[in-house]
Amino acid sequence: MKRKQILASTSLLAIFVLLLTNCKPKSDSDEETLLLLAAAASRICANSSFTGTTVVNSTATLDTNTDCITGMTSSMSADLPAWIRNNFKCAVGSVSGSNYVFRAQNIPNNKSYYFGSNSPMYETLAAGKTPAGTNQISSQCLVYSIPSNPAEKSGSKTGTQSGYVSVGITVNGLAIFNNAAAPGDVLASEVSTFDKFNGHPQNTGVYHHHSQPLNVSNDNANLIGILLDGFPVYGLLCDRNTVAPGDDAAPGTGTPALDSNHGHTAATVLFPSGIYHYHYAYDSTATTNTLIGSFFHGTPGTISN
Repeated sequence: MKRKQILASTSLLAIFVLLLTNCKPKSDSDEETLLLLAAAASRICANSSFTGTTVVNSTATLDTNTDCITGMTSSMSADLPAWIRNNFKCAVGSVSGSNYVFRAQNIPNNKSYYFGSNSPMYETLAAGKTPAGTNQISSQCLVYSIPSNPAEKSGSKTGTQSGYVSVGITVNGLAIFNNAAAPGDVLASEVSTFDKFNGHPQNTGVYHHHSQPLNVSNDNANLIGILLDGFPVYGLLCDRNTVAPGDDAAPGTGTPALDSNHGHTAATVLFPSGIYHYHYAYDSTATTNTLIGSFFHGTPGTISN
């Protein structure tokens, strides 16, 4: 191919990307193809045309209209079920075949020590906390493909410690990590590095939660997110299928007890017919409370960055 043809093709693909920037995807099979072609041509993250302006810590501010960092796209397509459409933000959600697709920059909508001291979103660590080395939050290109009709996996379950970039996404667009710490350590020892909202970044800047995000759930029955196998994850308590919080109770009190991976099948306000779901609960591997145990109940989808 001649040089002019290459330049023309690249320019055309760039235009496609610009056009898609302000689109709200409904079914993204065709858009996905265009984005992958554009990424190959211009060497940009295929996710970036969906998720908005790349966040730079030194200029990051909170958009009070979206409750997400200014410039990030927060959009859930109309064909997503109401429990996702009405509860998730700070990411772009759509439907592709039999999967929900979430694309996220993975930037918290709360202040954090890990934005760095030159950021408007910086705040000091709480007393008694210790930094997670020199790690700082940085913009990511996380793309989740999660089964829309989750079912229990028969036979051997898939381990949550099987090399996944993330094991789920919170309602505010952030990575959920498993119940493990760095080899040779237990997660309980990392709790001291969590910021005021129970998050911290790993060495490539992926901010994440092993524990309950305190701006989403604080020892209550709130929806926290969805895990990679398609099942939802809730806070410490069960809402017992009633809106009023007065009868919220720990799993096992009027509902089945949790299995070893923090899950059980019960009716909730969002799923009145009942669904298997996870809870923030004590984990013997981590020796602290986590959002999931060592195995997925269902078959996990995929995650890339």
